[in-house]
Amino acid sequence: MASIPFTIVDVFSAIPYKGNPLAVVDARDETLTDTQMKLITRQFNLSETTFFLPPTSPKAEFKLRSFLPDGKEVDGVGHNILGVWWHLAQANLLPLSAPQHTNPADGTETFIFSQELGGKIMPVKVTRHTRTPDHFTVSIRQATPQAHATHPDPSGLAAAIGLDAADIGFTVASGGRELQPQVMSTSTTRHLLVPVSSIEALHRAAVQRDTLLEQLRRVDSKAYGLYLFTPVPSSAEGGAPTFEARFFSPGMSGEDPATGSAAGPLSAYLYDHGVLEVDGSGVGRLVVRQGLGVGRECVIDVGLGVRKEGGGEVVEVDLVGGGVRVAEGRITVPGSATTF
Repeated sequence: MASIPFTIVDVFSAIPYKGNPLAVVDARDETLTDTQMKLITRQFNLSETTFFLPPTSPKAEFKLRSFLPDGKEVDGVGHNILGVWWHLAQANLLPLSAPQHTNPADGTETFIFSQELGGKIMPVKVTRHTRTPDHFTVSIRQATPQAHATHPDPSGLAAAIGLDAADIGFTVASGGRELQPQVMSTSTTRHLLVPVSSIEALHRAAVQRDTLLEQLRRVDSKAYGLYLFTPVPSSAEGGAPTFEARFFSPGMSGEDPATGSAAGPLSAYLYDHGVLEVDGSGVGRLVVRQGLGVGRECVIDVGLGVRKEGGGEVVEVDLVGGGVRVAEGRITVPGSATTF
């Protein structure tokens, strides 16, 4: 029977078994049906599995397709995409002989590539750190952030996830505004962002699939996941605002160790509410720590850019991170008659 190569990458960490595991499947030489990709994804049973294929557009280096274990295909830009590009760079599957930019001061070389994802062509920035062998970071721009509905009953939401009403929301010190649960997105995937008042409450939250489904439906029929977050002291270089977060989705078997598709929208949410500030160039930075409750230690760097356009503001969000390879091998291609 035919088989194809795969690699397991722990994303958003340089320490094996501490990042968010992603199955990366090399499907360049095998034409897979949707059912075969879904079966392979279910076999890995990780939060997401991504296949890289030949592009259908000459403008892209690769076409990427990403699936959840329940068979749902997603086109959000998070660890599922960033991890693939880190693997492509580390495995020498990218042309890295002519960088678009070189910075001798910090020993970096920057390369710009394009990916085909969800019918769109999107840029990807890969940085090689020349002073450290095989050290790469990847920066991927998400779609323009969008704000959607706020939750109609924060107290009911709190009770549904094992918290008290006082545990939901916190006040912005600079402006006195209280943050409330709101749905945000930077793709077709929408998440309910829930500010939590303390680290103790964040750790105490208990989310069950049925109640989670009910709460998501109450606020937005398209909402996919619940993202709890709270501020913590910053240990990041430059003192960037830092938050600890937890993510739950009915489509995942457990708590997600790192969720780039939620961390990106979080930066726009915090900017809208006056928590995240930008400098004179319109640039801001956010650090999200996630996965500590499930034995992981993921760190997501989020870059926020704000520029003036047409009398308003355009907000742009970049995810930045790397990974570490923990396994590789070959997986059997399911028979064409096998059903999902």
